Amino acid sequence: MVEKCEILCCGLVCLDQVTVIRSFPKEDTDQRSVDQYKVRGGNASNSCTVLANLGFNPVFLGTLTGPQQAEDQQEESSETQFIRDNFKECGVKLERCPTYPGHICPNSVILLNSGTGSRTIIHTNLGLPELTLSDVQQVDLSLYSWVHVEGRNKEKVLEILNYLRTENKVRFSVEVEKVGRGFEEFIPFADLVFVSKDVSLAHGCTTMEEAVRYFYKQIRVGGQLVVAWGDKGAAGAHRISDESDPEILPSPAFPPPSGVVDTIGAGDTFNAAVIGLLSRNNSLHTAIT
Repeated sequence: MVEKCEILCCGLVCLDQVTVIRSFPKEDTDQRSVDQYKVRGGNASNSCTVLANLGFNPVFLGTLTGPQQAEDQQEESSETQFIRDNFKECGVKLERCPTYPGHICPNSVILLNSGTGSRTIIHTNLGLPELTLSDVQQVDLSLYSWVHVEGRNKEKVLEILNYLRTENKVRFSVEVEKVGRGFEEFIPFADLVFVSKDVSLAHGCTTMEEAVRYFYKQIRVGGQLVVAWGDKGAAGAHRISDESDPEILPSPAFPPPSGVVDTIGAGDTFNAAVIGLLSRNNSLHTAIT
């Protein structure tokens, strides 16, 4: 059993409606689904679930719909109540999540192809406010061994990252996952930066090793970089000094013996495992592997 420690994940929680299909549909056709279910989703939310399953003690901080006062829980929407109950069931605590009455819970419709394991996501967020610097400033950072920040609204996340760096009270990580959002501006701040395969490809990198070399000089001295590359594995590096060249730390992928069943949350799962091990002072190479 891994010794428990407090890890705070900041970002989105939403409701995922997953429809399992035998093959991806063509436009303007119909087919029967194999299965359908509802599950709590969102990058930071998913990472919390994985951390809990690995024996850590995760805490989620993100915005929710519903009443401002805890005693008014019965007035919350069924979606928000489902989310709260599921967090509790999975062993994930909630930080003082700001709530916004009158808003609709973000949701995703996901088509899960049972033949290939691929997932196609259509996300809907009709204006629920994002987490703010003020929300994070109310957190006692000394309670946590690690803080992970989901890469979302650029302006607000930049303020949060700058605050965490200035306070220098806890190690923290950020993900650069989406293409064309300017999230590369997050890279110089964090102790650990996850850069996605999609972002790497958008910058002309064709392998994970090439991506590590490309982004290495953008991370701060003392910082760490991790690039996951799907079925090719993942690689990372630790920037030792201004002039150092990257010592690339690769790991192969370890495909499940029975094949890939479901890729929903695969990146969130990988990120959580790396964060958990680094929070317990394992080496970067060990964490990636």
